[in-house]
Amino acid sequence: MRNPFAYSNYVTGESFCNRKKELSELIRYIRGSQNVLLYSHRRYGKSSLIRQVFREIKKKNLNIGAIHVELYGTISEKDFITRTFQALSQLESNFERLLKSVSKSLSNIKLNLSIDPTTGGASVSPSFEAVNEKTILEELMNILSKYSQKRKLVIAFDEFQEVASYTEDGFERRLRSFIQQHSNICYIFSGSQQHLITEMFNSTNRAFYKLAESFPLDKIETKEYVPWVQKLFSRKNVHLSVELIEDIVARFENHPMYIQNFLFHLWEEPRKKGFPPEIINNVENAIIEKRSLEHTVLWETLSINQKKTLKLILLNNGSNLFNADSLKSVNLKTGSLVTKALSSLIRKEIIVKDKSYLIQDVLFKKWLGKTLSL
Repeated sequence: MRNPFAYSNYVTGESFCNRKKELSELIRYIRGSQNVLLYSHRRYGKSSLIRQVFREIKKKNLNIGAIHVELYGTISEKDFITRTFQALSQLESNFERLLKSVSKSLSNIKLNLSIDPTTGGASVSPSFEAVNEKTILEELMNILSKYSQKRKLVIAFDEFQEVASYTEDGFERRLRSFIQQHSNICYIFSGSQQHLITEMFNSTNRAFYKLAESFPLDKIETKEYVPWVQKLFSRKNVHLSVELIEDIVARFENHPMYIQNFLFHLWEEPRKKGFPPEIINNVENAIIEKRSLEHTVLWETLSINQKKTLKLILLNNGSNLFNADSLKSVNLKTGSLVTKALSSLIRKEIIVKDKSYLIQDVLFKKWLGKTLSL
């Protein structure tokens, strides 16, 4: 029997847990061609939510074209243009029709054809020979505009904060100038580096200021996990109690990816009548151990004050980090040392600032607790 839980790739279909409210709201924004800024901590399921929204659009036979552009790893305007061009194949099931449509819209720009070795699907990208990026970007946005005249579009730029590191002068301003003319396209700007992507859209001196409706993605509530987990485990005639599911969710602080990870491994346990506490603990410890090496490497890259500050966060649940007793507990002499370490840990995306300071990676937090014997 196939394991229904998934955590290493996009999670859709039966493996996708709830998010009914978010799905409904996003489809409403898409229908109204309203731009959305979708952001959360890492691995909260933003990309999976986007893919699930696209599935819902298809399931409901909505006349909306959908494009998912993965921007992670792009470092320039040229990369942005290439990735977006390649994603155009998502609009056409027939490659020859795509090629004809794109070629017809371009003037004096050659196209390169490529085959994805994984999917076998074909895609197009522009040749930058003798043509600068500014011209090709304008042509690309014109293609999107023409497609949107035939039917409504939704275009999701995943990990959009990568754009902030591009060095080309004026790229953000030029991109905005095109986007704000597209009245029949919903743009979803998705990102996991919250401090970067929210600054892009909330700072008055940035090109994307107030260009999209803010849509923070929170954790999935515990009550939503219970019926979903019970339904999937019932396929192998195993009943998980409400209390056990609540315990599992609490162990991983409602983090979607790690809960899926745990449930994937729990599914593989040869049990018929539920799981005793020792099995639950063993599965959790095995997951932590598998990540031990990479956590050790990360720990060894940190300065002594950063290590002490992480311990301070663990001891104080992220609060009251600057009082004398807290500093003394980890042998830090001044609050300024903590301030400097916190800034560095935030830049490295090891911690985030919410109401308190939080260690982003739940498994790293658990590994630290075991390593530091807390």
